[in-house]
Amino acid sequence: MNLKDFLEQTSSFLSNGRPEVYKNHPIAQSIRGDGKEIVEACLPGNLTDYKVEGSAGRGQWADIPWVSIYNLSVTDKASKGFYVVYLLPSGSHKIILGLAQSTDEAIEEYGRKEAPHMLNMQANIMRMKIPEFDKYFQSNNPEIEISGGLDYRNGHVYHLDYDGQNLPSNEQLMLDLENILTAYEALFLRGGRDSDNYSNVEDGSGTISIVESYRIKAHSSIERPSSSKIKKIKAKLGYECMACGFNFEEVYGETGKEYIEAHHLTPIASLKEGESRTTTEKDFAVLCSNCHRMIHRFEDSSDLEKLKGLVNN
Repeated sequence: MNLKDFLEQTSSFLSNGRPEVYKNHPIAQSIRGDGKEIVEACLPGNLTDYKVEGSAGRGQWADIPWVSIYNLSVTDKASKGFYVVYLLPSGSHKIILGLAQSTDEAIEEYGRKEAPHMLNMQANIMRMKIPEFDKYFQSNNPEIEISGGLDYRNGHVYHLDYDGQNLPSNEQLMLDLENILTAYEALFLRGGRDSDNYSNVEDGSGTISIVESYRIKAHSSIERPSSSKIKKIKAKLGYECMACGFNFEEVYGETGKEYIEAHHLTPIASLKEGESRTTTEKDFAVLCSNCHRMIHRFEDSSDLEKLKGLVNN
């Protein structure tokens, strides 16, 4: 069975709606087993730190079974972070391939009412980091019927809609998957979404300290991205790029309000597993996306003065 066969078979079965029987159901087992193995076989050889998981529900059929692909430096489960996913909604022939964010996590952090808005706002910011993928994917929310407790439509960075009765060739499906995985990796390399590797500490002097710890596996060359937990440092340093002066709000309006990327002058990737350190605002610079990418091309990614010099020249 190849990728097209799996998607076609699963979508055809689920198009009639949720089955009554879940336990030991062959399609549920196929989503967890065949789906996982088939998608794993489609992953490019360089993505060795990726994990694939399929789910048809917990104890009963989910309204939207799925097969997810996780970069383990970002997340290892669908309830956290951002990841690539095939959504297989029941009662429909539609199949969604998306670069999506965790709905559970957003609800936990922002509440059920605010979660959709926050997910979509974050998706807009994430697309700004990888605009070259606009030509391959849709950037609106996918149109799927939602009857369960979680609304998986919100927060998609990119997605493609397929008709399970008229799928493209297996080769095209694999190319689409490769493209969205490339977008996923590029997004990760460019700072991704807000990280959770931080906790805030404030002392009486007004100095903001951050305890940074290596919690999950990260590429040795990657600096861990900024986090919502360091928004106080961003506010203290300001939202104007320290190298070129770019201000996201001035260009993008409300979407860019209070957006800037925090650059570690000593990368968090230099930490060893289990190691922690304490940093303050003096250990960060705030940079626009372009300047952030350029400083990582330097042998010494702490050389902010060199970057300023290049901009000024």
